[in-house]
Amino acid sequence: MLENWKKEVARDCIALGSIPFYFIVIIRAIIGKYNVFVYQLLIALAVLVILGFLIKRSDMHIARCFALWAFTSLFYQDNLYTAFAFLLWIAVLVSSYYLKVKKSMIVKGTVLGIASSGAGYYLAGLV
Repeated sequence: MLENWKKEVARDCIALGSIPFYFIVIIRAIIGKYNVFVYQLLIALAVLVILGFLIKRSDMHIARCFALWAFTSLFYQDNLYTAFAFLLWIAVLVSSYYLKVKKSMIVKGTVLGIASSGAGYYLAGLV
């Protein structure tokens, strides 16, 4: 019973990097008319999709979750939120490991998340 509970919590954590959750954040930002934030998220997602085709076998949940952490932290500019969101991202990493995702996929997902977030941050200023 305890093992099932742990797996369920791990899957719930990983859902923070899901496509539906990513779009919930985007739609909320569109409603609030936060254009730069929306551009950052959309550009990061586009870059992530492209990189995902080039770099196979990476954990895209980790990558998307990293982008959400980076851009929501920049948006809110609050240390408490940033720390909390970072701990959630760490929980996604730990959950992926717990669910036996290969370490190489976790590392690649982290690298893709960093790269796509960097691209989203810098390219959003050009839009």
